[in-house]
Amino acid sequence: MSPSLLLGAVLALIGAQVTRVAAPHRLGYAAALGLAVAGVLAAEVVARLLHSAGPVLGSLHPVADVVGIAAAEAVGALLRRPGGTHHAA
Repeated sequence: MSPSLLLGAVLALIGAQVTRVAAPHRLGYAAALGLAVAGVLAAEVVARLLHSAGPVLGSLHPVADVVGIAAAEAVGALLRRPGGTHHAA
């Protein structure tokens, strides 16, 4: 497995977990993980197209990836319908 792929997966897992800790009732873990993966992929596409997205670690752009994850998670949380399923604590 490529180290960059592993790092991207770790960033997505961390992003999803941070979302679940910060806003536990906004998104389910599967949705948060899906949005985090989408954020990493979108950020990498944008970083490669712009050719300047901060520091590079391997073939990933971690700063751009974190921004991409945050943007995807925020949009997902805003688009979530109110009155969805709620989990009892």
